[in-house]
Amino acid sequence: MKSYVVFSSMGPDRPGLAREIAEFFTARGINIERSRGCVLGNEFGMIILTSGNTDDVERLIDDLDNLREMTGLDIHVRKTKAPSHRDVLPSIPYRLVATSIDRPGIIHQICKALQHRGVNIDDISTNVDHNPVTGANVFQMICYFSLPPAIKILDLKNTFNRISDEYNIDIRFEAVVTK
Repeated sequence: MKSYVVFSSMGPDRPGLAREIAEFFTARGINIERSRGCVLGNEFGMIILTSGNTDDVERLIDDLDNLREMTGLDIHVRKTKAPSHRDVLPSIPYRLVATSIDRPGIIHQICKALQHRGVNIDDISTNVDHNPVTGANVFQMICYFSLPPAIKILDLKNTFNRISDEYNIDIRFEAVVTK
């Protein structure tokens, strides 16, 4: 039987961490289905969806102390369902991009508008970059979500326009067929 496990890890960044993690899984017959990793400050964080034979997954979980010792990472594990078994209602996928001069509260306002309508965020990433030309710290958020048919697109656009005006954020969203 096939099992799915989500691993999250964080620890001091250094070259080779992603390779060591991938090698550890591969050596135990575990497939990496989806992963995200990045350097945050001086820390490296990664989240990984894996799959494998249930017995292989159990052996991997029992062997995680070796990976922790080898990498110096804090590692957390959670068993999950196959992505195809996730309960999803009919919906249209959207991509949102928000850009602004950085300040606290931008993510909160956008996420609150989505949550208020019962919209689940499927994928989100944010970043702040210093623009050497203007001297500004520029915030950018990219977010994917699925909009159920009952949600009025014009209503969501109006809400985002209000947030955009109130907080001076460029917010654009559009339907997408694939990421």
